[in-house]
Amino acid sequence: MLKITAEWKRTRSLLLHEPGIEMFYGILDPDTFLYMRRFNIIKAVQQHKKLQETLKSLGIEILKLKDLIISNTEKNSEFKNILENTAMNFIRFEGDAIEEEMQEFKKDIGLIDSETLFNIILLNPIVLSHKALGIPEYTPRVLNEEPLANLYFVRDPAIITDKGPVIGRMSKRIRRRETELIKLVFKALSENIIKEVNEPGYLEGGDYMPFQDFVIIGSGERTTVSGIMQITDALDFNEIVIAYNPEIENTNDYMLTMHLDMYLNSPKEGIIVGNLDTLKKTLIHVYTRNNNNLVLRQKTNLLDYLTKDKKMKIINITLAEQLAYSSNFLTIDNGKIITPDIEKNMKNVIQYLEMKKYTDLENIIKSQYSSLKLNNDFFPAKKEVKEEGIEYITIDVSELTGGFGGIHCMTMPIKKD
Repeated sequence: MLKITAEWKRTRSLLLHEPGIEMFYGILDPDTFLYMRRFNIIKAVQQHKKLQETLKSLGIEILKLKDLIISNTEKNSEFKNILENTAMNFIRFEGDAIEEEMQEFKKDIGLIDSETLFNIILLNPIVLSHKALGIPEYTPRVLNEEPLANLYFVRDPAIITDKGPVIGRMSKRIRRRETELIKLVFKALSENIIKEVNEPGYLEGGDYMPFQDFVIIGSGERTTVSGIMQITDALDFNEIVIAYNPEIENTNDYMLTMHLDMYLNSPKEGIIVGNLDTLKKTLIHVYTRNNNNLVLRQKTNLLDYLTKDKKMKIINITLAEQLAYSSNFLTIDNGKIITPDIEKNMKNVIQYLEMKKYTDLENIIKSQYSSLKLNNDFFPAKKEVKEEGIEYITIDVSELTGGFGGIHCMTMPIKKD
């Protein structure tokens, strides 16, 4: 059984999804697909490959979501049946003779290769009859309803707790189907899922962060308290902290702090990277276990809890660095991280703020950017990082962040020490 107890434990294997055709749809309509902006897909895929190569060079096993599912389909007939049945749920025929079309497709499904079955789940096609469209001659029409353009943010559909794998429930309909593919991943790994979040709760992996003796779970637009409460029996931690993800002043843009990892992370045991003001604004409820019950012990803010209760040290970052994904790094060992190129990300963030007409915030970020640039002080090249002996590798993912996430979002640790 897979178990993960702390963010800073040494990473042995990671799940990633290398983006493919589904990203094309996100570029066409960024807002609808929850993207920050349009970007260069070719460069984004190249950046993802570079990330994979870097992780492999560090001795980390890379499991690619699509390859894992396809390879298991080709060597396991039972798994292929599961993939076929799942694919049947995500193809639809509309128009005349719907039932006949579906029965014919079902009859032929054994002839269909595993990659095509995967793509059916990925793209959710609707095959439209030419007669239904009123077209006199046969002209094929296929729509892809809600393609999974965000799948490369593979962190979000599930979590691995200190007891085992838990399937979340995505708050945005455009991402809801991602959990079906993550279920297939755990099936391919022969891992039992110990819990699945159900309606009306929502839970996404970017809101979950374990710290050995306690766990912090963010709550907001993407993860709800009801979703969190559904998984408390899938946790062995004696202390569970619910953090209410804060808003960024002068905006109504929840996307800027949509997940916990957008404003907090741990590169080393006892160390937190975050903006002091943001952490101070983040209200939390601290629950402890009393036999089989959770008891609300304390209401406070995240900064005081981490520094006073847990005696952790904060490496302070500016708000500009926070918005540029400084906390969205991946800790691969205690005191070793892979981090985005913050300066490149920050330029894109400024363009986003300008596009959204967040003028006050834009001015603040531009001022902080100028100071960071002048002093060459972009995270992680800070004296506090050096003093703590934290090693880092910087990877340019500036195109990939156009989807609204960083390296932490793009990786799901499967095995840690």
